[in-house]
Amino acid sequence: MLEELKKKSIKRSLFLVIILIGIGAVLIGIEFSGAVAMIRGPVVFESLEPDEINSSYLVNASIDTNFGAFMERYETNTKTHYSRTTDVYYVIWTGDAYAEEYKYMGLKVPASQESAMEKVADATYYEEYIDPVEYTGAIRRMSVKEREYFEDYFKEAGWSDEEIAEYTLPYYINVGALTGGAAVSAWVILGIGVVLFLSGVLRLIYVLRGGCLKNFKKELETIGIGEHELESEYAGARTFGKKTEIRIGRRLTFFVLGTNPHVLSNEKIVWAFQRTTTHRTNGIKTGTTYEIALKNYEKKNFQVSVPNEQTGQEILQYIVEAMPWVVVGYNNDLNKMFSGDYQNFLQLRYNQVPRDPYAGFSAGESVE
Repeated sequence: MLEELKKKSIKRSLFLVIILIGIGAVLIGIEFSGAVAMIRGPVVFESLEPDEINSSYLVNASIDTNFGAFMERYETNTKTHYSRTTDVYYVIWTGDAYAEEYKYMGLKVPASQESAMEKVADATYYEEYIDPVEYTGAIRRMSVKEREYFEDYFKEAGWSDEEIAEYTLPYYINVGALTGGAAVSAWVILGIGVVLFLSGVLRLIYVLRGGCLKNFKKELETIGIGEHELESEYAGARTFGKKTEIRIGRRLTFFVLGTNPHVLSNEKIVWAFQRTTTHRTNGIKTGTTYEIALKNYEKKNFQVSVPNEQTGQEILQYIVEAMPWVVVGYNNDLNKMFSGDYQNFLQLRYNQVPRDPYAGFSAGESVE
């Protein structure tokens, strides 16, 4: 029985574990190369050989050669429909003026640097000297769209696909990335990814080692029931469909909250009723959830999900028959009595009806 409950806990935990590990891995993957670059610190871009260039570098670049723009990014105000340029991509080459091996790649600068880069482009076109413009940024791999515009630039200049493949690199320097506030954001995102990933892994280890049964075992110790009787109770308990995580035996009620199984002594249950919640988004009904609320002698509340109202009513009717000492049903007067006059609440049924699970099933009354 414990092994069956453990398997159910693992099954119910898998979705959360997959979500945590999956999102965490994605965030780590996005920022991992950036973290490596920040830990290493900026390197001189011109010192990198073409085959060394990848997304794990933060670089200081001295740009004195620029072969023109190949792409611009825009943003549009949805209210005014006014568009403005946010970034401009230029074609540069690797190495310095004395490099024997070089290739063409990209440089992405904010629109505020467009004027400076256009001056460098003019100087390059007319083969004039110009003081280099100093930038710090992260090397990024081009997206499919960025690569498409980049290659179109060379195709318009008459290059073949073979030449483009041989003499260009699908990377660009993203000016300002991994510096200042962008660096803080990258560390925060990476940290969130690590926390989510580790939470998923630790959660998986926890359920695999039976951690979800911890409260269940404590509850059993409190009830004081032998292993043989426990197995018999669980095997003979009444079930209410595959999608309902509640089983009611003569002495014990088993149920699952979240991923954790629980057990209540039927003799300690004093009140049971159905709770229906209607969910709305922007005033529109999006769904309804149903729960069976079980309140024990110590006034602890347990809310067990059920798939529909019919199943909920079936469970309550069974409680009426199997546990005649339990008040079944809900109204405001009962709630006030339970909260403010508990002893009189117990006098309704709990202290009036013998709590003998083996005396047969005498029909109780449903309190409306």
